[in-house]
Amino acid sequence: MPSSGRVTLAGLSEGDVDAKLSGIAGNCSVNGSNPQTVTITAGDTTSTSFAVSCQTVADGQIAFISDRDGDGEVFLMNTDGSSPTKLTDNSDTDFAGPISPTGTKIAFVSDRGGSTTHLYVMNADGSNVQQLTSSGASVNLLLAGISWSPDGSTLAFVDSRSGNGEVYTIGADGSGEQRLTNNSATDTWPHWSPDGSKILYASDTDGDYEIYTMNTDGTGRQQLTTDSDNNGMARWSPDGSKVAFASNRSGNLEIYTMNPDGTGVQQVTSDPGSDEFPSWSPDGSELAFYTDRAGNDEVYKINADGSGIPTNLTANNASDVNPYWSPVE
Repeated sequence: MPSSGRVTLAGLSEGDVDAKLSGIAGNCSVNGSNPQTVTITAGDTTSTSFAVSCQTVADGQIAFISDRDGDGEVFLMNTDGSSPTKLTDNSDTDFAGPISPTGTKIAFVSDRGGSTTHLYVMNADGSNVQQLTSSGASVNLLLAGISWSPDGSTLAFVDSRSGNGEVYTIGADGSGEQRLTNNSATDTWPHWSPDGSKILYASDTDGDYEIYTMNTDGTGRQQLTTDSDNNGMARWSPDGSKVAFASNRSGNLEIYTMNPDGTGVQQVTSDPGSDEFPSWSPDGSELAFYTDRAGNDEVYKINADGSGIPTNLTANNASDVNPYWSPVE
């Protein structure tokens, strides 16, 4: 049925029948009762109606952080860099996080609560802002990373309330907060696997940042990279077959991919500038990242195999960082 329309049914028997609206898009819901009871009288025409409301979906878009208005704000743009839209607008610092699996929500970190930083979610159009973390939290800004579980019920984030960065999870409604890591190292950049069984993260346990996985309850830690360089900002590909990450193993930060067990490392970018924070396109063919190769931080995209010429998506004098590609095509 179209977004607004009428369906006529004939030949119904007398009495009370239940009319139910089905086939509603995932970003829409019925306001009020569904089904509704309708009384059918012989020879008469009766009617009922359903009011449906739908949320904006960030499909085919990239969320990112920009200070183009003087402080960090959350923006959305198309994947060709067109139509950048500011979603937050205040004098506080708002740092973009990932778009939810359905494309209807965006997580972000902000110090709008005062001296401490908290994790928030909002609708994809910037409305309905909700604070998830409670008093005592100190959610890490900018480079810590946030990740939605594949079913959209939970978020992983980094908090330094204990004195160093640790990975936590929390329900998308702010319930059930859990601490997953507990050590004297800095644990950061969590990312949920597409099958929901593992979380990628980085830790400087051995003196430099290495990439690890763990179960979603914090058990079963496994190390994927082992060298004297810094490796982090890891993100699983949409099908789980690859991991993109940033590393300074070549002398400066570049984007790499590897298999989920740490083998098969391939370099994707090669530039004297710093290339950081990769984010996969929904089909796994491209990576968005940010780089200072143009003289200031800009969001670029590149083919995931490193072929072709990287495209500058933001191209302005502001600092544009931390791209999060929508999982919705």
